[in-house]
Amino acid sequence: MKFSVLDKQTIQCIMTEAEFADYGIEKEALFQNDGRVQEFFREIMQQAQENTGFNKKEGNVAVHASFLSDESLAITFSVDPKLRQSMADETAGKVAEKIQTVIFKSGDLWNLIRFCKQSPLLPEADLYRYHDVYFILANVRDYGAYETALLFILADEYLDTVCYTPSIGAFIREHGVCMITGQAMTQLARTGVPA
Repeated sequence: MKFSVLDKQTIQCIMTEAEFADYGIEKEALFQNDGRVQEFFREIMQQAQENTGFNKKEGNVAVHASFLSDESLAITFSVDPKLRQSMADETAGKVAEKIQTVIFKSGDLWNLIRFCKQSPLLPEADLYRYHDVYFILANVRDYGAYETALLFILADEYLDTVCYTPSIGAFIREHGVCMITGQAMTQLARTGVPA
């Protein structure tokens, strides 16, 4: 396991496929968020804190997990003291702080294009590539909870992950390669998709 501090609010753990398998959790189960998976994330978070000296003082912890091209697992823990409610509460309009940017992630560019073609909204957005994975950073500050929830629901169908943690967006902007600026979703929606 390799631990690293991305910024003062974010730590990351990269686990090999063998290390992940040692925990006895199937890949599919990882995204079901049951008690066993929550305990797994708590244990990894504790190990990450011990190995990096990172100290979670207050605030909620957003967990972003994704499988990389070599089948290793990347887990990012972000502490965001501004967020007071869960994602469900946010999409229901019960947030203390409005979401500014949503990060849509896909390892398949064609799925990202399909998502944009089906999207009822085409917010201002930038397209980035980082380690052969594609990220759309969409500006949703002018949308309400209902509109943002529509994007999240559609993303669940086409994309790998959706997140809204500011530090992850900042990391992608700093380390990723920007492919389209400003109107990425609009441009991708106009792109032809193979059958």
